[in-house]
Amino acid sequence: MVIKSLTITEDAYNRLKAMKMGNESFSEAIVRISNNKVGAAAKFFGAFKGTDTEGFKRRIKERRDEIEREVVQRRKRFHL
Repeated sequence: MVIKSLTITEDAYNRLKAMKMGNESFSEAIVRISNNKVGAAAKFFGAFKGTDTEGFKRRIKERRDEIEREVVQRRKRFHL
């Protein structure tokens, strides 16, 4: 196993230390954390696979149109 030295701030060290579990080494903690933490967007890749995305888009457009009509009616009612 190759060993590398890293320089980190004291704040980063304290945060990593707080994230360690039991007698886990810093290396083990880094590997565990990096495996568990996926970018926010990556968690949702494929979430809509096989779903009716065109239906979603249609309903969003319909709701936007409905809201716009409501806004126009309120402006007329309140003379805005």
